[in-house]
Amino acid sequence: MWLKRPTHHRAVHEFRDAAESGDAERLSALLDPEVAVVVDSGDRQHPAIRVVRGAYEAVALLMHGMAAKTGVVIEERAVNAQAGLMLNRGDEAVAAMTVDFTGGLISVVWIRLQPVQLRHWNEV
Repeated sequence: MWLKRPTHHRAVHEFRDAAESGDAERLSALLDPEVAVVVDSGDRQHPAIRVVRGAYEAVALLMHGMAAKTGVVIEERAVNAQAGLMLNRGDEAVAAMTVDFTGGLISVVWIRLQPVQLRHWNEV
């Protein structure tokens, strides 16, 4: 189920805020109990995809990866033509994230590490 554009942007903002602030309870409330977090290594020579399933495991992974860190900035911007998040360290894109929803809850979080082929993002 697609959320309307403004609703999707608000939901992604709320997701970012909960994960970045370390609010596990609020983040968990945003996730479908069967949520999947798909992480693509972005390594062309040794590609790897890892999938974490379930809200408990997803919260742990997302809070670790999105916790406030010196020099890392999480920006809300379009990724693959939908509201998403970019994790940047200085001028380098560390990860691109998109979020899918089912019934108003986050059902899939797609994370691409080292998103080199996504150099021409569109601003939302």
